[in-house]
Amino acid sequence: MIEQKRFPILVNPNTRFIFSTSGSASSIERHNRAMERLGLNLVYTTFSFDISPEECAGLLRSPLAGGGVITGKNGLKTRIIPQLDWVEPLAEKTQCVNTVVNRCGRLYGYNTDYIGLKTALGNAIKKTGVCIDTAVVYGYGGVSGVAYRVLEDMGFRASIVGRNPVKLAEKKKELGIKTLPSEKVYDLVVDATPVSSDPNFLEQAEGLQELLKETKMVFCHNMPEKDGKLNYLKQHCEANNMYFVEGKEMYVPQLVRQYSLFFEGLKGPDGKFISENDIRRAWEFE
Repeated sequence: MIEQKRFPILVNPNTRFIFSTSGSASSIERHNRAMERLGLNLVYTTFSFDISPEECAGLLRSPLAGGGVITGKNGLKTRIIPQLDWVEPLAEKTQCVNTVVNRCGRLYGYNTDYIGLKTALGNAIKKTGVCIDTAVVYGYGGVSGVAYRVLEDMGFRASIVGRNPVKLAEKKKELGIKTLPSEKVYDLVVDATPVSSDPNFLEQAEGLQELLKETKMVFCHNMPEKDGKLNYLKQHCEANNMYFVEGKEMYVPQLVRQYSLFFEGLKGPDGKFISENDIRRAWEFE
């Protein structure tokens, strides 16, 4: 049931696959065009069905697999951790693996969202000169734990909120958080949900409107723009003079780090190892 749409791919007995647990047709094409530019015998593909952590690890351990992109579906970023042979300390700390690399049948787990978000927020703060003391993550999905650790490590008084107290309590327990500060106003709001795709997001996302009233900066993890859709949270921020940080600002450094891990030890047709600059050019980031 592997799904490959639109973009024709030539495979041979030596082809290896990067599997993703979700992804649009545009993502499939974007990644495969980039790997084609690099001259690599790798194919990026997605599957549309739900998969258990055990099944996912089994697939990624296959000789055909070079690695996997783990998305937030059904808490898989956390649930896959016990199935891996090694997990980097950062991924352990955040309880979130979004990148799995198959090295000779052993599975290595990493988190590249952390470096992506920290880079995005650091660049935005440097660019604007905005002073951030307090910050809050809205939502408790896979990326929320990473976001909380980023905010904490950047020296902000960080918190996590959401509309479901049970799920919030579960996230706190998962991250080993005993208490969270409660502020009337947060300087920075990190939206870790998909609500920005909904024109009625303020009605759907209970509590988000209050957070947005007096904040200085908003980061949106969701990227409906990738598929030509509107980002309604972005529209709201622009209409109310709030500085908006797009998910792309996190996506680019995250992807460069992720594919550096997938391509570790690989050489292009010129016999040289694939560099981060090569990745940026292949994905047309520069």
